Amino acid sequence: MGKSINFAEARHLVARTGLGAQWKYIKKLEGRTREQAVQIVLHPKISNPPSPPRMTSWNVRMNMHESKNPQHKMKMHKISVQEGRRLKRWWIQQMRKTPSPMVEKMVLFWHGHFTSSLDKVEQPALLYKQHMTLRHHAMGNYASMLKAIARDPAMSVYLDGMLNEKSNPNENFARELLELFTLGHGHYTEKDIQSVAKAFTGWSVNRYQERFQFNKEEHDGSAHKLLGKWVKDGDDVIRVLLEHPRTAMTIAEKFWNLFINDQEPDARTVQVWAKQFRQSHYNIKTLLAAVLNSDAFWAEENRGGLTKSPVDLVIGSLRTVPYKYAKRFTDKDVEGILALLGQDLFDPVNVKGWKSGMDWIDAETIMVRSSMVNKLTGDSLNAKTNKGYEFPDASPEQYQQWLLAQKPVKALPTIPGKVRLVRALALDPMYQLM
Repeated sequence: MGKSINFAEARHLVARTGLGAQWKYIKKLEGRTREQAVQIVLHPKISNPPSPPRMTSWNVRMNMHESKNPQHKMKMHKISVQEGRRLKRWWIQQMRKTPSPMVEKMVLFWHGHFTSSLDKVEQPALLYKQHMTLRHHAMGNYASMLKAIARDPAMSVYLDGMLNEKSNPNENFARELLELFTLGHGHYTEKDIQSVAKAFTGWSVNRYQERFQFNKEEHDGSAHKLLGKWVKDGDDVIRVLLEHPRTAMTIAEKFWNLFINDQEPDARTVQVWAKQFRQSHYNIKTLLAAVLNSDAFWAEENRGGLTKSPVDLVIGSLRTVPYKYAKRFTDKDVEGILALLGQDLFDPVNVKGWKSGMDWIDAETIMVRSSMVNKLTGDSLNAKTNKGYEFPDASPEQYQQWLLAQKPVKALPTIPGKVRLVRALALDPMYQLM
């Protein structure tokens, strides 16, 4: 039987695998062994998101787009923007209320890994379907998810797969499949990209029916070499890529920066993780278990080694800090703040997804980040406003362990009181890390 984890260790596990550091969840894991706590995290409650917002069919959109009346085109664009915003708020609502933050954490990660955007696709219904695909596979099997993404309509539009024809192969999807989704930069040749592009010719999308469509007449059909192996279609390509050890390494390296720290991954450690991942036939929970049970994850020097993403900071704060003022932050408010901070849901900045690590923070975003936390805790010193707050019954030292990954940088208030203490800790620079 392993050693029981203390409050600070339980807090570390909750903060790294969820959205914020909910006190009740920390207390639930405190006193368990590492292995027991990790198993609880890896088997969250089933939490289905609410019904999606209404979205206009592609048929109606195209009628407006092809109209000779310029106002109709403007209306179509306006509808796309409005429906896109409603989709963003739909997900924000789910992240704020979910009893399974680990699931949302993983869906968000895969959304940044398999990037598509409303700005390019201009069909929110396709982004919703992609989101549900990622949600279905988020803690399941990477091989299955990769195969599904190769047929995903939003991805086909975003990376121009629908333009990939045998007479003029489009290499956009092929390049990102190799560089971002599987092997990583430097582990393939331009010839490999060309072979992949030809193998995926004819893999398209029916935008009216919002589904994958294979156009046989546009498929190349001939055999081409990828990494020294013959491939004729997209399924052959996926098979070869999953057989290559670099694919597992790419995901293992990304998990290091998701769960351990912002630095270069430790080569030996991620090699061990990647080997277990491949041997499990790409079972994501197997990789997660390897990461969360590793010495690197639990090492004290790695606490505070991750910069909070905008979602971690904003939604994590709203889920963690027990201020009534948090309820005044509408989903619309959260959407706007996330966009200002550079993590605009369903609209990553480019094909590589969002920033990471200290790249989240610059002279402009640090002001927005600080302002958000200041606003959240701003009315906390008013006695009437404070009435009814449910603050934990704990020592000041445990409050520090709850809200900060390491000791505070600034001096804490000398005037006693939990409200002042929580505000001071939330405004401490260390609060920006986890």
